[in-house]
Amino acid sequence: MKTPFILLFILGLLSASACKKETEVDALPKATQEGKHTFGCLVNGKAFLPESAQAISITRRKPLEAYVYRTDLLVSAMGQGYVEFALRNAFKPGTYLLGKTSSGSYGTYTEGAGRHYTDADHPGTVTLTRIDTVAKIASGTFQFTAFAYHSGEIVTITEGRFDTRLK
Repeated sequence: MKTPFILLFILGLLSASACKKETEVDALPKATQEGKHTFGCLVNGKAFLPESAQAISITRRKPLEAYVYRTDLLVSAMGQGYVEFALRNAFKPGTYLLGKTSSGSYGTYTEGAGRHYTDADHPGTVTLTRIDTVAKIASGTFQFTAFAYHSGEIVTITEGRFDTRLK
């Protein structure tokens, strides 16, 4: 009588260890610093990745863009919505705070007609791990909370990572 119980127990352990549930974070690209031109984050817990260029070919924008203008950095990605952040005076690695758009360092999330912004009550951070204007690479991690002024909706962006080629 003990033998069937032991066999069932062992089979249960084996099947539990063989099933590895993939999470939303697993769908995101790895955090690298090589200019792989990758971007990903979780928007309210759901994976957000840029669409392929063919999927949004009717717009002039590319699915993933990164620019440096003087010492400011702008990174934007289009997928099922639009995630963007800008950093003022981002000329060296470090952690930068995101706040009001008037500060020059801010984050936004847009989906449909809803546009969400960081502000003093809904801040965030970007940690630049590499900014290299010679090799044209900007890499790092980010997270922020954004607020829609019209609807009051709050969107949480977490687990963000980017490894972009600069234009």
